[in-house]
Amino acid sequence: MAGKETILITGATGFIGGWLAETLYLSGLAQVRAGIRSWSSAARLARFPVEIVRCNVMDREQIAQAMAEATSVVHCAIGSRDVIIQGTENMLDVSLKSGIRRFVHMSTAEVYGDVKGEIDETAPYQYTGSEYGDSKIEAEKLCWEYYKNGLPVTVLRPSIVYGPFSKDWTLRLARRLQSGNWGIFEGYGEGTCNLVYVADVVSAILLALRHERAVGEAFNLNGCEIITWNQYFKRLSAALRLPELRVISPADSRLRAAILEPAKAWAQFLLDHFGSPLQRMYERFREAKAAMRLAEGSIKTTATRADLNLYSRNAVYLTAKAQKVLGYNPRFNVDAGLRMSVRWLEHLGLVAGDKGWTI
Repeated sequence: MAGKETILITGATGFIGGWLAETLYLSGLAQVRAGIRSWSSAARLARFPVEIVRCNVMDREQIAQAMAEATSVVHCAIGSRDVIIQGTENMLDVSLKSGIRRFVHMSTAEVYGDVKGEIDETAPYQYTGSEYGDSKIEAEKLCWEYYKNGLPVTVLRPSIVYGPFSKDWTLRLARRLQSGNWGIFEGYGEGTCNLVYVADVVSAILLALRHERAVGEAFNLNGCEIITWNQYFKRLSAALRLPELRVISPADSRLRAAILEPAKAWAQFLLDHFGSPLQRMYERFREAKAAMRLAEGSIKTTATRADLNLYSRNAVYLTAKAQKVLGYNPRFNVDAGLRMSVRWLEHLGLVAGDKGWTI
């Protein structure tokens, strides 16, 4: 990146977008323009004196204002199917008209679907019925259309991104492990857990912004250590200083998942049709509050069928192309990533740390 460029980051209040904004500011590599949907979510960004702008990806006028005089775009915003697909098209269209020098689109390894074996970037798209994965496929297709029309696009496909500020693969999983409902999934948890620490993903984004050979290409992003999901559960549990995990049999896993689906559907039905009365009960009656919290906790800490399918998937997303073309070199192994993740969890007060933080 020659000189001090201005990089617009969409989804800058999110996990990866927030990390990128902070890294760019602290390193001084570029001027940061942090695009956000609403001011209420900007507390994390406000810790640093970065430029924060409204950038709802569904509003082309707002996008154009946010993009004014920017040189590059890193598109991290996610949401519903419409946000992922139409929002990406809006960003691509305005970027093309604005003469953006580089557009980096954050996709996902989920575009490959339910695959097995060693997967490189030549593997075809595979629709699975997953709203997120299928929407990301459509967004990528739009990227390639705009590349053909002259927009310098690069697509990055990270696998399982974890680390501080990760809700899915760090915070939520830690809560599941603490619940006592989680364990070692016999027959399911031996699938490949393609962990990549968030700082390595940010490094890859910076490389993609810099290298001319990145234009028109897609790159897998994975970490430097490949383990199973059960190994990840064990190692995170140990890092959290929790009791040894129990082994959950395949039959027990299937039964719990089968019970969970109608329970979740019934809970959603009640919320949709009786939300206000339930809220009043929750606020007025201690027993109702306890029962609702217990049900919610059980639902959130029980593995779904989708979870079990993911944990049993034996696929490794190869990064040889990113290493060769970009010079990508993931530096954080799982132990290092877990140490930093747990320190963050301690800071949140989710687990006890050196300073005696408690929940």
